[in-house]
Amino acid sequence: MRADARTASSGRMWVIGTAGGPTVRGYLPGWADVDPSRTGVPPEALHIALSDITHQAAFGGQLLHVVRGAELAEESVGLVAYVECRPVADDSGPCGPVVSVQIVDDWWIRDLDPAAVSETAARFRAFADLLDGEVAPALADAIAEWTTHGAPVQIVNGSSPSGVERL
Repeated sequence: MRADARTASSGRMWVIGTAGGPTVRGYLPGWADVDPSRTGVPPEALHIALSDITHQAAFGGQLLHVVRGAELAEESVGLVAYVECRPVADDSGPCGPVVSVQIVDDWWIRDLDPAAVSETAARFRAFADLLDGEVAPALADAIAEWTTHGAPVQIVNGSSPSGVERL
């Protein structure tokens, strides 16, 4: 979806209807990916249904090769930015639009205002510059050095670990 379409006013409304009780309506932004409307909510659970509403639109996302501790590596989507808006304020975050960045899996940078979005972008650019300017050349140098001078693993005493030949 184009950025201007995401920010356009849509005039849509969401509706949460209870079973035999009140109905609550609110504005549904044009950029929101999901309409949270529901019916048949028990009246005693209305506050939970309202606090669960988060309007959201995703931007980006990269498939990353990640490892947790000693587990096997896996592919996981990360570096996804979300414009989010919680129309009903609660303890989980501010009421109104913010940006949250999903680093990977369940690691997030949450509730960013415009200044914090810019600061986070600057940090990501600085990290990207570090990767390009220092890490990649250091890696190339290390590969060249290893290719020239690297020795195979040598087992001096004891038995060889699986997959390592004794010299």
